[in-house]
Amino acid sequence: MLARFSTLGLAIAGSALSGPALAAQATPAPTLPIRIAPPSGEPREWNVLAWQVSDVTCDGGIRVAPARLVAPEPQLQTRITLDADEPQTVVINFAVDAEGRAYDISSKTEPRLRLRSRDLAPALRASRFAVDTPQTGCTISYTPRLERMAEAPAETVARLGVGQRLRMPKEAWERIASGDCRNTPRVAPLTRSYPDFRELTRREGERQWTYVTYDLDAEGVPVNLAVPLTSGYAELDAAAREAVAAGRYAGGPRTGCVQAWWTGPEIVPAPPIPPKSETEGNPACEIKDRWEKEPRLTFPLNYQQRAIEGWAILRYDVAPWGDIGAIEVLAAQPSAEFGEAAVNVIRQARFKPQESGLKGCVDRVIFRIRADEREMQEAGAEMGAITD
Repeated sequence: MLARFSTLGLAIAGSALSGPALAAQATPAPTLPIRIAPPSGEPREWNVLAWQVSDVTCDGGIRVAPARLVAPEPQLQTRITLDADEPQTVVINFAVDAEGRAYDISSKTEPRLRLRSRDLAPALRASRFAVDTPQTGCTISYTPRLERMAEAPAETVARLGVGQRLRMPKEAWERIASGDCRNTPRVAPLTRSYPDFRELTRREGERQWTYVTYDLDAEGVPVNLAVPLTSGYAELDAAAREAVAAGRYAGGPRTGCVQAWWTGPEIVPAPPIPPKSETEGNPACEIKDRWEKEPRLTFPLNYQQRAIEGWAILRYDVAPWGDIGAIEVLAAQPSAEFGEAAVNVIRQARFKPQESGLKGCVDRVIFRIRADEREMQEAGAEMGAITD
């Protein structure tokens, strides 16, 4: 039975798109081996892709230590397609504000590496750095590390399971708890108990998780409970263990059963957006009821999964028939990806036809997690699961 997740709410803020513009020395990593898919008919070799992170250096050669460095989510791989001449290290440029959060995040990642590196910038934004004053001109490097499932650290496999919504091959579960609990016929839950997530705190931009292993006696009572793998949140560990102990199951006795539980991430608010007075657009663009096709917000998925908010300020022109073009990103935070997402939002919208076109329109797009929807769906977003 897989964990059930809700989709975080998202919306264009009430003031968005509604008026004048707003301005807007690390240890070398091992070389990533090149793997190809096995011939048809041969068993797949499951691999885990994780990332080795460099030290952070800012302007003036200042080294900045992390107060809390969030690791990018590991990824399940059946093959790797890096060419021998393909750059393997991803370098990210950013600044650090007075609270230790990364912003102005950008990277010249090649398109063919984007899917693999999609969680690097969000993980960086979710991190915190120990600084006395804001820092600029910072860089951090991420180097991929590919390991066979059987050789990857158990903690990496556990993080992979949470990130994959527990959809992992059997050999991954055997790394966490070996036994016959996943054999057919399956164990059937008779009664299940859940942690009270209302009593648990969240961590900004990062899930907290725990794995509870146990056996079942002949009467279906969980015994030999243990917490072998955890993100370190003791309250969640205790609540999950208590919930597992209260369950009853048909199909015992069994060994090597597992339940995984996690909390969703706390919202990481966007950096402050400049006041509207700092960027002036064409006043002629301020038309009430101007949309023939209203903008539809599409939240950058890699940031949505970490509950990271952002914004972008755009300038654009409008053709007499309503199409929008010449879109320019004036500013975007906390990363350039919010600017790219905002361009897609505006490009797909359309003004109502006008007698003449418009030039120099300026608007802002705000990517915000809707708290009301998040609270409504919170209980369903954090469920445990008996592994398949």
